[in-house]
Amino acid sequence: MLRIYAAMAQKERELISERTTAALAAAKARGAVLGGDRGYRPAAGPDSAAAAYARREAAIRAAYRLVLEVEHLRARGVAGQAALARALNERGVPTPHGTGAWTHTTVARVMARAIA
Repeated sequence: MLRIYAAMAQKERELISERTTAALAAAKARGAVLGGDRGYRPAAGPDSAAAAYARREAAIRAAYRLVLEVEHLRARGVAGQAALARALNERGVPTPHGTGAWTHTTVARVMARAIA
């Protein structure tokens, strides 16, 4: 029984192939362009240098915005990066990426970026 199904499936594949070949030949005879580039690609690829520059500028803007929060906390007597991270988490200040929690390393990187 399975051999009959396999033979029928093979015959169907051959018929589909013949119909597809005939349809492509008819389209080619009508002058249709088959395959190849259709012109959907942009003239120039993505500019990685411009993307890196945009990311860098966004990071600098975020650092300056967050430095104001850090300086405000330092004026209130919060010292040390771990203490600043806890205070920023308690106040609900979003991290530069907007996800996760503040750590002493994140505070140090923001401060280093703002100073540089």
